[in-house]
Amino acid sequence: MNDHAIQRKVLAFLLLLPLGLMPYSALQWFRVMESEQDLVRLPQRLAQLRNPPDTGESGRAAEMKRMRTESRASQLEEKLRFLEAQRGSLMLRRALSTAVLLGELGAFVMGLVLVLKIRVDSRRAHRSFDYLLSHLGASFDAVSRMLLWHIGLMLTALAATALYEAVWSYTHWSTHGFVAVVFTLPWWGASWATTWLFFRARRELAPLESSSVDVLGRVQARDDAPGLWKWVDGIASKLDVPRPDHIVVGLVNGFFVTSTPVRVEPQQLMLNGRTLYIPLTFASVLSQAETAAIIGHELGHFSHQDTDHGAQLSPLYQRMRQKIAVLLQQDEEHPSWFNRPAIWASVYYLDQFDRAYHHWSRQQELAADQVGARVGGPAVCASALIRVTAVSEVIDQLLADPRLRGSNLIQALLERLRRTELTLTQETLEHTIAHPVDTHPPTRTRLEALVESLDPDLLRQATRKPGEAETSWFTRMLASRTQAA
Repeated sequence: MNDHAIQRKVLAFLLLLPLGLMPYSALQWFRVMESEQDLVRLPQRLAQLRNPPDTGESGRAAEMKRMRTESRASQLEEKLRFLEAQRGSLMLRRALSTAVLLGELGAFVMGLVLVLKIRVDSRRAHRSFDYLLSHLGASFDAVSRMLLWHIGLMLTALAATALYEAVWSYTHWSTHGFVAVVFTLPWWGASWATTWLFFRARRELAPLESSSVDVLGRVQARDDAPGLWKWVDGIASKLDVPRPDHIVVGLVNGFFVTSTPVRVEPQQLMLNGRTLYIPLTFASVLSQAETAAIIGHELGHFSHQDTDHGAQLSPLYQRMRQKIAVLLQQDEEHPSWFNRPAIWASVYYLDQFDRAYHHWSRQQELAADQVGARVGGPAVCASALIRVTAVSEVIDQLLADPRLRGSNLIQALLERLRRTELTLTQETLEHTIAHPVDTHPPTRTRLEALVESLDPDLLRQATRKPGEAETSWFTRMLASRTQAA
């Protein structure tokens, strides 16, 4: 969806729509003001007609003039009696026209404040990570409430407009007031549509609920995998970073750490605290030194308290994206204009905050890379990064191959890597490693921060065919209850 198109739609809905309705509201207000002013002007005009100045005229011309004056006075008296009988309805119409103008003006101001808030908050978030952390969710909830207020004010204005014309029709029924009833049907339709829009938006923009990360794997307790734990603890001690509370070994996904609650299937366990996830696919084709560098990178997030921040920020950001994706999918399957304002506002909000989020995410990843480089050196860390990036493309191909469904993924991966050379293309360098609760900068950017250049020896090491040692070391570590790293 085009960002500029979304921005135009948001501005049109929030600002141009209430402005576009204001001329008709002003006309309604002018009509009731004219009637109230007639209540003041008509008695004065009648007094002038009943007591005309003596001009000394006589004859037929004077009689004709007197008759015209009497006729005009009778018409004015009838109009005055009608207006005096409708003083209550005039007061009601004045209140309704005022409510319409205030509702539309309030909707315009609310829309303007909403747009300015999104822009100001996103710029402040780009300058301060703490501001982004504390305001991403709160600002989204505030924007949601403001959008509901905007729709509610528009609903008030539309309903008051329809009621105004209904009151006018009732008081003028004898003089073809039913015509106004027909004229108000679009206003009643708009009021019903806005009511439906309000409740749909209220449901779609409900506050985001907390969530967990779902993974498929097995929890490795300290008693079950002491060798693995001793090795990971050794890396943490060397880097002087907090140790994980849980280690989960799975099959797919990449390496990651998180402080977000993790639901592990098929064990149906819920883990709270710091969790390290190690995928067997990558651990089976990386050397122990390369895997240590990657784990050092992941544990480096703990040293910068990124995961404590990420436990609040990254999952919230991902839930926003998932929520918007669901709204877009629902709209594609069942198109409805009642969904559009919530979608437009959500996409516009996320687009403005995307820049700030990716800016700080990039800073965190580059800092964690420097921590990982302290385990075995920048070259080992760079080799691991290149190899993981290249292998991830092969894994994606294998997972997409229907002929390999139900087969041993690790065995298929090893056979493919032994038959086919890993290649490093421009597309590979621009690749971003997948992460379930965060985003990563392109591989090229991360490599430039680690090493001065990609020399042939580094590329040869990163794209080598898997050997026996690196395909079995991790399995032996898991199997042994006594092995020390």
